[in-house]
Parts: sequence; C-alpha cells; structure tokens
Amino acid sequence: MTGARAVRASVLAVLAVLVVPVWGPRWQVNHGEVFASDAREVAVRRGQVFSLHWELAVDPGRYHRPVAPRPDPGVAVLTGVDEVPGDPDRLGDGGELYLVFRAEGRGTTELTVDNCREPCGGSADGFRERRTYRIVVR
Repeated sequence: MTGARAVRASVLAVLAVLVVPVWGPRWQVNHGEVFASDAREVAVRRGQVFSLHWELAVDPGRYHRPVAPRPDPGVAVLTGVDEVPGDPDRLGDGGELYLVFRAEGRGTTELTVDNCREPCGGSADGFRERRTYRIVVR
C-alpha cells in the first residue's frame, strides 16, 4: 500500500469510528435507545447513544428545542435532530422528532425542552410547554 493510500485508509477508519455511533449504516440516523417524550428520567451508560422521541401532531406545539441552561457537556451532548415527516394522507400526523444525544461521562444533568406552536420565542406563540428531563449516566 502506498503512503497516500495508507493515509486515506487511516482517515476513513477514523471517520467510521466517529460517524457510525451517530449515523447508522447507509447514513440512517442512529437514534440509539429511544425514550418517550413523557419520560422524566433517562438512565444510560457512558458512551451510549440515546434520544428523546415525540410523535408530533400538526398543531399545537410543532417546534421543540433545548433551552438554556444546556446539559453539562461532560455528561451528555446533543449530536443531532432527526425530523421524520408525517403522512400527508393521515389527518393530524405531524411526523416524529428525535433529539439524539451521546452520553459522555458519568454524572447527572438536566435538559429542558420548549415545545411551541410557532418557532419558540415568536410573538405569535400562544402555546408553550416546557419539560425538564433528568439525564443520569452510569
């Protein structure tokens, strides 16, 4: 193997290690262990990928976003958001939402998520729900 090929193979191997935990085969998002949005405590192992999941209605509350203070990055890190479109032939099906995290180190932290009708913080936002989740990494 030439020097350039060896370097390219090494880079691809490193990328595979970094990317595969968050993205599954064929670039499908790896949601890891999925917790329903009504769970109040999430218990996972260090290094584990996990997600919070919402089945979305068309209205109200289509927008979900983590708000400050963010979870302790030494405990859990948000790695992605996966929005799965709803079926337009099913009345009220707004799709699904996954907030995907990776457990970094042992400890406990909190995550607060706002659920709003309009993009959170907009002046027309008449609906807002706030949920706080306790994340425990063992």
